[in-house]
Amino acid sequence: MQSGPRQPRRSLDEDVVALRERGQSYSAVASALGIKRAVNAQEAFIRVMRSLPEKERLALHARESARLDQLEVRIRTRDADQPVKMERHLAGLEALRETMR
Repeated sequence: MQSGPRQPRRSLDEDVVALRERGQSYSAVASALGIKRAVNAQEAFIRVMRSLPEKERLALHARESARLDQLEVRIRTRDADQPVKMERHLAGLEALRETMR
């Protein structure tokens, strides 16, 4: 994390969602906000999603699922000639999907 006054967690979590909604990867979000690891940015996203009223939660979930679907297409296209690498990336993608369930 960056030095100086710390943002309240709720505000930081909401910033994670805002950047993710703009299409940034969890890694880019973590870097932009001074979060140590991409997984911590994803955890913040999940906290916000789970705290939302059902209608908003379902809408956010649908948008995130669409982003993950697009990522899967990119992985399958980019790594088609490297099956081991593709399987590793798809396993990571599946882990992202699992955390949203």
